[in-house]
Amino acid sequence: MMTIRLASLPLLFAMTLSACSDEQPDTAGEQETLTGTLTYLQRIGLPDNARVQVTLLDVSLAGAPATQLAEHAFITEGRQVPLPFSLSYDSNAINQAHRYAVRGEIRDDQGRLMWTTDRYHGVLTQGQPTGQVELVLKQVSDARALRPSPSATTRVYRCSPKNGAAFEFVTQYDQEKDELGLWLPDGFKLPYQLLAHSISASGARYQNDHAMIWSKGELARLEVGERVYQDCREDRRAGIREDARLRGVSFRATGNEPGWLLEITAGDKLSFSYNYGENTLIVPAFDAKHDKSAHQTRYQATTDTHRLSVIITEQACQDDMSGEPLPARVNIELNGHSYQGCGQSLD
Repeated sequence: MMTIRLASLPLLFAMTLSACSDEQPDTAGEQETLTGTLTYLQRIGLPDNARVQVTLLDVSLAGAPATQLAEHAFITEGRQVPLPFSLSYDSNAINQAHRYAVRGEIRDDQGRLMWTTDRYHGVLTQGQPTGQVELVLKQVSDARALRPSPSATTRVYRCSPKNGAAFEFVTQYDQEKDELGLWLPDGFKLPYQLLAHSISASGARYQNDHAMIWSKGELARLEVGERVYQDCREDRRAGIREDARLRGVSFRATGNEPGWLLEITAGDKLSFSYNYGENTLIVPAFDAKHDKSAHQTRYQATTDTHRLSVIITEQACQDDMSGEPLPARVNIELNGHSYQGCGQSLD
């Protein structure tokens, strides 16, 4: 009788592992890191607990879903743009013949999308950057959470220091929260700041660890670190335009005799207030046509009771009340009545 001896279980287990190892070698490479920042151009503060998500994707196959290779998600906790991010990925997963992209988005604490990338941001291969990527996000049209509250007051101050070039900064006071938002020129390298109300013998004083503003009437004093600027004066017209821009208005125009105001929100609505503000027409949908040869844009809308036509011409225009020069001439026809004035893009 032939006797068959079975290998011991530990030996069989070791042999099995060895065979598996030979068939499926470990292909994991070194972990690499792609760094960058998210930002946007508008002077708008993020809510305290905004949610940020950045992803690294393989977008080589046209028409097919992108393959996600890495993700970095976090809550801002009061931080403002520019926001740094880092994506850790497996170097062996990168094919030099493939195309890779980074996408980013910012949502409010309820999950509503506020900002997102709207174009291709290539990275890693085919001559694209391998580090320090800047993602410039675009505001979505329904980002109501970003619009200032009805109690917010926006002001623009122009400073003329004795040493150095003149500059302007923007503040927005929220009466409900009793705090002041501050936007400084890029040269200060200080992102959007929230300043708390501080006791002052006169005027209004707001400050944090980085900046201080004291204002009284049309004058303001600005302190940033050790730099002090005392000759700052409010520009009311610039503040009105900045307030409109923060509300999402992309084009604003005014006229006189009788006084009227036109505001156009990109992809959203057209608002026309006329007869010195006694009447207001809000059009949620309208037709827009651009004539590049004539340097004109025409908007038309028809409702049950109104017929509106707006023609914006890229032509120097001077407000006949203030004398302020503006880059666009505006002609409006409403139910047979004509209105003329001047305007400008706020984008």
